[in-house]
Amino acid sequence: MKKKIVSLLSAFAATFALLGPAPASATVLTTDWQSASFNFSSVNASANLAFDGFNSSLGSLIGVVIKFTLNEVLNDRAFNFSDSPSQVGAPNPVSATSTITASGPLGLTSVNQLTTPGYTGTVASGLTTIGSASLTNFLVGPVQLNGNPVSLANYIGGTNSVTIAMTGAGTQNGSLSPDVMTGYLGTASGIVYLQYIYAIPEPAAIAVFALGLLLLSVAMWRRRQQ
Repeated sequence: MKKKIVSLLSAFAATFALLGPAPASATVLTTDWQSASFNFSSVNASANLAFDGFNSSLGSLIGVVIKFTLNEVLNDRAFNFSDSPSQVGAPNPVSATSTITASGPLGLTSVNQLTTPGYTGTVASGLTTIGSASLTNFLVGPVQLNGNPVSLANYIGGTNSVTIAMTGAGTQNGSLSPDVMTGYLGTASGIVYLQYIYAIPEPAAIAVFALGLLLLSVAMWRRRQQ
């Protein structure tokens, strides 16, 4: 009987030798895009958006993709306290910059900066808008994070288990005269999208694995019959 078991195991090995090693490649698929919106009433704002985690019953998670659309308006403004026009922007032009960032677990980050044109010239008494910039349905990304189910474990879970943080921050630079102050004013809104990339074994790999299990099962059954 032992000879029969050895013969079955030999047949199992021979089968693998004929078919070659199981293919390392797999079918790569993507989930539908999830989406969530944000709306900032000022440049300096933040919001946390909730997304569903990857359903591991679909396969092995190997990548996460993030992107967002952006509608934004940014105004660079100056206030002249004196009664007469004042010079600004020399030697460095005055401009404002808004930075909008989408951040997920494990360093998945997508960033966009919007800057007003540099201004050099005079500013009238009172409040004046010296520069403007805007975006309409502007696509930021996509940005992809690759890995495996272990390294991407933060993205595997249930409903609303993944948080994407949206943050906005403004800065302003340039040369000013002592009687002029500057500031910026803006709004931003958009939609954040999240997608998962996963792999499932090729049919050939599944067939080879199933055949191996079958042959081993027969060998174990034969051994119990001794």
